[in-house]
Amino acid sequence: MSLLLIGAALAIAGAVGLFLPPGSRAGVLLALLVGTGVGIAGIAIGSASIENGDQAEFWHTFFLSSIAGFIAVVAGLTVLWQRSRSGRMGAPRVARGRPGD
Repeated sequence: MSLLLIGAALAIAGAVGLFLPPGSRAGVLLALLVGTGVGIAGIAIGSASIENGDQAEFWHTFFLSSIAGFIAVVAGLTVLWQRSRSGRMGAPRVARGRPGD
């Protein structure tokens, strides 16, 4: 089930990226990074169960971390979608020289 959640988060991020305007598609990667970070942090917090050698506790921790990572990805994609639809993403900034150069 954990791998299903991880794969679903990747697939949803890809699908959302297809429908975003070209200037804001890179934000999908940030949502995936947030989900990855949350998942890894969850495993790190539950590392005590890994040290005890109990496999059932490890897989339970891995599953809960996968759920938390999935929720973080969906939340990040929701924020990205809302911002891109409201027009707050802004146009890409272009570096310009000083006047008179």
